[in-house]
Amino acid sequence: MKNITLKATRIIPGLIICCSILVFTLTITAFRTGGYVIEGEMIAPNGTKVSLSYEYAGKRFADSALVKDNRILLKGSLPEALQCTLSNSVNQQLKIILLDNETINLRGKVAKFYYSEVSGAKEDVLFNTFNKERLAITGEYRDQLKATSTDFYDRNSRVYLDFNRKIDSLTLSFVKEYPNAAAASLAIINSHMNSTDVLRAEACYAHLSERAKRSYYAKRIKAFIDASKAIAVGKQAPDFVLRDINGKKFDLKDYRGKYLFIDFWASWCKPCREEHPLLRQLNTVYQGKNIVFVSISMDTNEKNWRQAVADDGLSWVQLNDPLALKGPLAEAYSVMALPSNLILDPKGKILATKLRGQPLSDFLQNLFKTNN
Repeated sequence: MKNITLKATRIIPGLIICCSILVFTLTITAFRTGGYVIEGEMIAPNGTKVSLSYEYAGKRFADSALVKDNRILLKGSLPEALQCTLSNSVNQQLKIILLDNETINLRGKVAKFYYSEVSGAKEDVLFNTFNKERLAITGEYRDQLKATSTDFYDRNSRVYLDFNRKIDSLTLSFVKEYPNAAAASLAIINSHMNSTDVLRAEACYAHLSERAKRSYYAKRIKAFIDASKAIAVGKQAPDFVLRDINGKKFDLKDYRGKYLFIDFWASWCKPCREEHPLLRQLNTVYQGKNIVFVSISMDTNEKNWRQAVADDGLSWVQLNDPLALKGPLAEAYSVMALPSNLILDPKGKILATKLRGQPLSDFLQNLFKTNN
């Protein structure tokens, strides 16, 4: 088993990634060799800088141009269709678009930059159409949760299962209709990778075109699928080394012979921190038993991590991976969203994953009842 030693200097690609592109017209195809053009009216003081940035292959790139007489003309080139961030030098407002090497029109006011109108970005239109339908389904789900007093964390409830079915149907239909599109891979990531649903992600991925599967965006989906299979129940957990909150080395191999509960969390993750009272209780109940509780923070900010540990009274083993969800540990354990956890047996094999609330309490109770 490959040992993972985490170093903050290593960069792994994040979730802002790219996919293959749709062939629309001969004119648009020609633009791919010449790059993208963003032009239009932007009501802003002369000299306001408008920037476009994106992440690709673990690196961040940016282009920019200055507003003159309320006009903007920004040119650059993209390696593939990418989700890009438009920003400005006047305020902190952002505008996110799915851009190809094409000519698009941008129209708006810097004071309301977020609401700027974009036209001519064909992939962006596709993705926005998908997101509009997805948001409508999510809104209905929240209304049903409230109307039926269903627990948000109950993944076996009729309300949740119906919501999941609708999202799955929407995403699969979208991918089948646009198998070459970057928007299709983004749809899979938003619907299934962020919820770590590997089976549904794999089913959708199968409908991407062979050309699309060679793209960077789709390769991230494939990596997620492969990593998820590698940490399935019964598999050996990947070894890793981190430093605990006191600077002491933590090597997973050193804990052979013990059960381990490993929890991935972050200070900014509300559901993670809502689970901490239960983890405090369970840690107390199983003190003296052959189990070690280990929390791994995905905070990039060490100060925030340490403050959350203190505020939440976390007294068991506390580790931090500053590379967070972009690091090799998150990749090896297929941690694409938080919270996430798993339970290891004394040989380092995975017994269970993603247990929370009462199911987690019941599993530990049965585990130690069986092994006592």
